[in-house]
Amino acid sequence: MIHDLSITLSEKTLPFLPANDPYMKWESIANHAQHNVQVSYPQFSSHLGTHVDVPLHFIEGGKSTAEIDLSKYCGQAVCLDVPNVRADVVLDFSELFESSKALIRPGDIIIFHTGWEDKAGTTEYFEYPEFHPNTGELLTKLGANGIGMDLPSIDYGGSIHRDLLGRGLSIIESLINLKPLIGKRFYFSAVPLKFEKGDGSPVRAYAITD
Repeated sequence: MIHDLSITLSEKTLPFLPANDPYMKWESIANHAQHNVQVSYPQFSSHLGTHVDVPLHFIEGGKSTAEIDLSKYCGQAVCLDVPNVRADVVLDFSELFESSKALIRPGDIIIFHTGWEDKAGTTEYFEYPEFHPNTGELLTKLGANGIGMDLPSIDYGGSIHRDLLGRGLSIIESLINLKPLIGKRFYFSAVPLKFEKGDGSPVRAYAITD
């Protein structure tokens, strides 16, 4: 079964509000009535909707979406449930990883379900909790390839981003429809578009379960 984990993009999709990103614009440059074909010219932030972050986003001279290791953004994954999440709580996954040892394997992309996706499309969605500074160290010990989550970001200042991206871990943000995947292993893909100078990219993230 294929699970679509992506936010639908349109001119109404809320951009990343903390950074005052622009709204998406969708211009038609050819249409069926006049040209017998439809061609569009979209304009959008590289971090709109469900998207990936790559090293260049926070690390000067870091790898772009054209240069990253694709295996960090697709492959075997596991979805862990993170209950009782509030905006004022720092997310420390130490106990969660300890209790999930039997499920997590080296090379996994670890997906966090927090229920925050229920706020998607509202301004409250962008008042999110931050990850604990120990996250990168914990993921490295597990041998993880990266993380994904139903939050729009993992921190406000960028220090957690820099740590994870500096360790070669992928970051996939603003996933949706994660509930059916909780506690399961599956194939996951969120591969970015190949922009030469891409610091991130919207993606059509999906999971495949048996």
